Amino acid sequence: MPKILTTFFTNMLTVSACFIFTLSSNVLANTSDYGIEVKGQASILVEPDNFNLSISIIEKGRLTDKVRARVDHKSNQVIDVAKNLGIKPQNINSARVSLRVIKEKPVVDVRGVEVNQRLPNNQKSKVYVGTSPSNHEDNIKSQSFEVSRTITVIFSDIKDYDQFLSAVIKIGVGRISPLTMSVGDTDKYYQQALAQAVKNAKIKAHQIINQTEKKLGSLLYVKELSSNHYRARYNSAAMSTSTSYEHSSQIGNQAISASVLVKYSIE
Repeated sequence: MPKILTTFFTNMLTVSACFIFTLSSNVLANTSDYGIEVKGQASILVEPDNFNLSISIIEKGRLTDKVRARVDHKSNQVIDVAKNLGIKPQNINSARVSLRVIKEKPVVDVRGVEVNQRLPNNQKSKVYVGTSPSNHEDNIKSQSFEVSRTITVIFSDIKDYDQFLSAVIKIGVGRISPLTMSVGDTDKYYQQALAQAVKNAKIKAHQIINQTEKKLGSLLYVKELSSNHYRARYNSAAMSTSTSYEHSSQIGNQAISASVLVKYSIE
């Protein structure tokens, strides 16, 4: 066979082999994309077991020492109430203290005013109005001080919160922040929700494939779409000392959710 023909057939075989390999690769790629993809979701309802409450004791006065003493006295009363309910010391925080200077509007000081007035008989008269000069003590009284202390208490039982709040209102606290309710071990419940989300995805995939003549194959991959991003819940609005408290709190349940994306092959 001439050399030129041998070279031609060799090149043709090489091109054919490349074409067959490319075709096989495309078929395999299309096969890997063939399947059913579904999203699974699930939620676990959990009763909160952490209750966080912050209250502020606020006192005003001319002398900072006396005001601070009143704040400390009420703070000790509030802490004693918490301790008597069995609250652990590490769950009581009373370190935050603030001082604010209150500037009062100055009183008008009339040093001396001379008023000229003409009488009916064309005679002139003078009226003098004056006050005693202000002294240093009056200048001191033009300002006062506000001392406040914030106490944060963490409860594990909502009944303790109700008893605590009823007691501290009688003491006379200045401000009560909203109660924060949360779940302690959120990761444990999130893992439960995640496992249920995978099961729900498989159920959904079966429901879809049952509408066709195909069968659900093996699991190809699972992708976690959610994260354990938990947000605590506020129970009530802020209250002042004039607010009455005569009810029992209702905590309800909180949902911890998870979602996944799964893919199955089709037989």
